[in-house]
Amino acid sequence: MLAYYYYPFSDNHNFTEYTRNDLTNPSKVEELFDYCQILESYITKSGWEFLISYYGYEKLYEIDKKSGWFDAETLNDYILYVQSDMNSHTGD
Repeated sequence: MLAYYYYPFSDNHNFTEYTRNDLTNPSKVEELFDYCQILESYITKSGWEFLISYYGYEKLYEIDKKSGWFDAETLNDYILYVQSDMNSHTGD
C-alpha cells in the first residue's frame, strides 16, 4: 500500500487506497497532500519512495507548494520534511 485516505468509510474497509495509477496524476498527489495536511491521509514509506522516484523532490515540492502541507521555504527544507515523514513510518 502506498497511501490511503481514512474517509469515507466503506463496507469492506475503513479507508480509500491511493494506487500507483492515482499517484502518477499530479492533481491526485496534490489532493493527497491536502488530506495529509489535515491528518486524514497517510503516505507509507513505500509511497514516498514511489513518489520520489516518479516525480523527484523538485516536482513534489512544486505540488506541495500548491497544497501547503509542509511549510518549507526551500527545496532543501522540503527534502528534510519528506525524509522526516518517511522515517516516522519505518513499520510500513
